[in-house]
Amino acid sequence: MEVRATALNRVDLLQIRGRYPAIEGESPIPGLECAGVVAEQGPGVSSWPPGSRVMALLAGGGHGERVAAPAGQLMPLPDGLSFAEGAAIPEAGLTAWTNLVAEAGMRAGETVLVSGATGGVGSLAVQIARELGGRVLATGRDRRRLEDLGCGELVVDDESLVDRVAELTAGHGVDVVLDLVGGAALGSRIALLAPGGRLILVGLMGGSRSEVDAARILRSRLRIVGSLLRPRPRVEKAELVAGFSGFALPRLEDGRLAPRIAERYPFERIGEAYAALERGGQVGKIVVERASGTGDAGVGG
Repeated sequence: MEVRATALNRVDLLQIRGRYPAIEGESPIPGLECAGVVAEQGPGVSSWPPGSRVMALLAGGGHGERVAAPAGQLMPLPDGLSFAEGAAIPEAGLTAWTNLVAEAGMRAGETVLVSGATGGVGSLAVQIARELGGRVLATGRDRRRLEDLGCGELVVDDESLVDRVAELTAGHGVDVVLDLVGGAALGSRIALLAPGGRLILVGLMGGSRSEVDAARILRSRLRIVGSLLRPRPRVEKAELVAGFSGFALPRLEDGRLAPRIAERYPFERIGEAYAALERGGQVGKIVVERASGTGDAGVGG
């Protein structure tokens, strides 16, 4: 693929600091998602002819000028979306989809709480959970940033969170918590779960240590699942991409799902983009764009 745009993830920041090594056998260049144009096909590949506009889920390499992407991890970039928008979808969308569907087994009618809802993954998770038929509670520290999401019932993540969720659910609790934060507050998020509820821990922005009520986990038959997307084998990723594509592509085409781009930078300023990622405070993804080549004239966005 010729990379036209890529999005930044906190894993990339950890990798360049030596705290999250590249997956063995994958590109050591950072970048877990990108959008661009197929330049050539590898041996045995008959799909994705050269010139195809695509989005790619990667285990690395998205920040390069070109990247070798597994055919099973490509998705067509809908005509109405720009390369920048396409770059903001694969890692965020697949993380949300994998953990809501494959890990949590979310069902229509269930109540889902997305913790850390204003980030790239969280903002898409709120939309995906809604499209799956769930009632969505979006939580974060900043009420104004939550309002910028434009969807979900908004709950500020402070000392009142447990009481507020109990009030909103008439004391029942939530069926699924998608936790993108972790840290010391993990115990309070477990306290939000209804009997038989599932908490899927995806991120540790709040830290890796917490005190939890193990008796509650037993008594309420709760499931606590840790989940990472990047280390999964390519075969499993291809299956997840196929499922996500069938669900998400029609919704991306008609606008029911829309990636949130917080900031855009030219590739020459990627250092500034990383500095912005480290500062935080964005609603959505930070995208880095390469100079346009041929084949993208007239593309929206």
